[in-house]
Amino acid sequence: MILVAPVAFLETPHTLVHVLYANSWLGILTAIIPGLLLIGMYQYIITKSSRPFPLMLDEHLGKAMGRIIGMIYIPVFIIVCSYTLRLFIEFMKMIVLPATPISIFIGVLLLVSFAAIKTGLVNLARVVEIGVPIGYMFSVAILLVALFCNYHPERLLPLGYINYWSLGLATAINISFLSKLMPVLTLAYFLDKKQQAGSIQRWVLALFIPLITLASITIIITRGIIPALTMTFPTFATIRLARIGAFIQNMDIVLVAIWILGIFGAVTIPWFMACYVTQQIFALKDYRFIAAPSALIIGYLSIIICRNNLEVVIWSRTLIPWVYGLFFIAIPFIIFVITLFKPYPLDAGSDTANPDTEAPPV
Repeated sequence: MILVAPVAFLETPHTLVHVLYANSWLGILTAIIPGLLLIGMYQYIITKSSRPFPLMLDEHLGKAMGRIIGMIYIPVFIIVCSYTLRLFIEFMKMIVLPATPISIFIGVLLLVSFAAIKTGLVNLARVVEIGVPIGYMFSVAILLVALFCNYHPERLLPLGYINYWSLGLATAINISFLSKLMPVLTLAYFLDKKQQAGSIQRWVLALFIPLITLASITIIITRGIIPALTMTFPTFATIRLARIGAFIQNMDIVLVAIWILGIFGAVTIPWFMACYVTQQIFALKDYRFIAAPSALIIGYLSIIICRNNLEVVIWSRTLIPWVYGLFFIAIPFIIFVITLFKPYPLDAGSDTANPDTEAPPV
């Protein structure tokens, strides 16, 4: 959940409003079946692979091709991490602390994520176990409060007047966000039984769809289509409407604190994947020492990739979905097709990994 929800909570409703207007929430519901198919594809690859990503590339594509593609994934994860960091910077700079230098935002988040990678992902997992349920429940609660504080259901009309091309595009946008679950091809091997990854992913989908659907409906009902089209972060602007009576106001402050925790996880895991893939491709002893030099690359790249919030929006609608689609969907799909027709030993899907290829402890 920490991989897909924090960024999608701010970006997806805004993007879907531009694609489907008043019917933007319908574009989320159509992603249920493709999302289940995507999760099934990931889980089938995990079952048929004896080693985690990127070593499974060697297993299915051959050592030469596997190493080449694995090396390409290193800058891909760095770009995803830098983009997520840049989105966080723009949000904080525009909405929360506009007078604060961006170097402070970059430094603080990179420092915390660096500490998480150096100490191991176990600590991050413990934080997520507590933060995700609390953050999810509070997000749903504050969206419901904002919804009924400015309730205009007629803004959902005309209902069902949909261009099929736009509906397909909206579905693809949602699937691209769900494809950020791709690191499960590595993280599943850190579980006691890697088959558990399938049920975890289905739970993520079951929680993700209602959250983003509710956010989209709330934006349309409370703000209307025209104002939502002009906002960079309409989800947060909608949440600012939430209040209980005349006493409980400014509830968005708590949500910002919870959202920062989610962004921390969304930055840390791609960063970890870049370090881990580097270790496995170049046969290094550990991945933790790679975090320090890569932090400089991520921080610098987060500054130069976008000059303002308009370029962040352009990235989110053009380059980033293609990156997700190619590296998190298309290449895993090729591996999936290979595993369908290629014979494997009977113990290829065993939970017990070979000691020589077992993922190192985190």
